[in-house]
Amino acid sequence: MKINTIAAIAALLLLTFRPAFAVSFKDAAENLLYFEYASLSADYCEQRGYPSRAVFSAWQQKYAHVQRESAQRILAEGESRGLVKTERDQVLSEAIANHRKTASENIANKGVPCAKYRTFLDGYHALLKK
Repeated sequence: MKINTIAAIAALLLLTFRPAFAVSFKDAAENLLYFEYASLSADYCEQRGYPSRAVFSAWQQKYAHVQRESAQRILAEGESRGLVKTERDQVLSEAIANHRKTASENIANKGVPCAKYRTFLDGYHALLKK
């Protein structure tokens, strides 16, 4: 996912209503990190000849509500701290970019069990805070 894609996802997330948040700010940030790991892991496996992008897309759609609520929670935290909309959007984009960097470095160092990618994603599902 490139930065333009991240910006598009952030814009889509902003278009949805704001629910009563069930997750904390910390948990929301952690959830977004797991989504970045999952996405980059799919890219990693695809590059190695393991078809995983479709598996990731189905997983992401299944848990889109968690991703959306997590992003909205982070934006709401920024609002509660007095940030204007453009600042909140920038904070979210920077947080996602930082998560992407962290995930990318971790994947480069440790790899991904591509032959068991679906099971690997199930591990991320178990970590998501809902």
